[in-house]
Amino acid sequence: MRALIINTLLLAFACSSFIAVAKSTEVEVIYAKLQAKSLEITLSGNVQAQNDAQLATQESGVVQSILVDAGDNVTKGQVLLTLDDSLAVIELAQSQAEANSAAIKYKEDQRLYNEIVGLAKKEVVAKTLLAERKSNVANSKALLTQAQAKVKRQQAVVERHQLRAPFDGTIAARNVDLGEWVSPQTRVLQLVSAQSLRVFVDIPQEHFHAIQASDVVPAVVTPDFVSNEVMNLELSQVNGVSDQASRTFQGRIDLPADSPLVSGMSAKVSLMLPSQQSAQVNLPKAALKRHPDGSYSVYSVINNAVKRLSVRLISSNFDKVLVQGVPDNAAIITSGSELLADDMPVTVVSNKGA
Repeated sequence: MRALIINTLLLAFACSSFIAVAKSTEVEVIYAKLQAKSLEITLSGNVQAQNDAQLATQESGVVQSILVDAGDNVTKGQVLLTLDDSLAVIELAQSQAEANSAAIKYKEDQRLYNEIVGLAKKEVVAKTLLAERKSNVANSKALLTQAQAKVKRQQAVVERHQLRAPFDGTIAARNVDLGEWVSPQTRVLQLVSAQSLRVFVDIPQEHFHAIQASDVVPAVVTPDFVSNEVMNLELSQVNGVSDQASRTFQGRIDLPADSPLVSGMSAKVSLMLPSQQSAQVNLPKAALKRHPDGSYSVYSVINNAVKRLSVRLISSNFDKVLVQGVPDNAAIITSGSELLADDMPVTVVSNKGA
């Protein structure tokens, strides 16, 4: 009898629990709308010229004249510095004399050969003499070619005693004075091009894949010396090799020709990176539930039942939160998250737009 009473009580308790669970809870929801968010990062950049060369002479020697100074604008091919070339000029004169002698010898051997060509046809002279003179002509021609090549080489040596500008630009530094001995390893002048300026920035490695996945990354360049000169440009190139020390990779922004910046200046660069939070939505703060481990979640209504969604908190203000991990147009319960559980039956009594 006692067992029967206990079983009856347990059955009644189970039925009441089932009815309580089965009873649908009324909830208010908001339909989430995804937002396209761009991540803006601001970096410090350095302005560099495409051509920034440490110039050196091609020959060793004593500096005879310096035709420019720091700050001078020069054009491509302009003579910047000369070395004492007196010995090279003497050797050039010697080479030219040898070439003239070889030319005379070749001309004479050619004349002697031409004299007996006709006689050889009439078989008046021996064929061996004809072959000998023909050989003399060939040898003289080879010696003449060799002498002429020596002249051209020595002319080049003389010319290499002059240092010419490889491109248009500005002399940034002069490192030698008259009378100094220099070699091809000596940096005598620094020449910087005023054209084709670029800004280089070091971008943190965590943004590498986002940049690689985007066709265009907008870049806003602002000179540090004047804040109202804003240039809306694009990231031109990214170095795909990361620096092991700083864990950054280098980005380059090409500047327009009318840029107020010059090589060596600094500028602030704001990069608008493609969204790495592709599913961001604004929700009421009351919809967010924080768990003891520091994670967050919200509750969605799917087929009149509760479904918990793990989310990532992007930002929070007084009454709104920006989260990632909510599907577009999902029905998010706006309050009472502490009393909800997965698969709990609910009824939507009102809804709002996010």
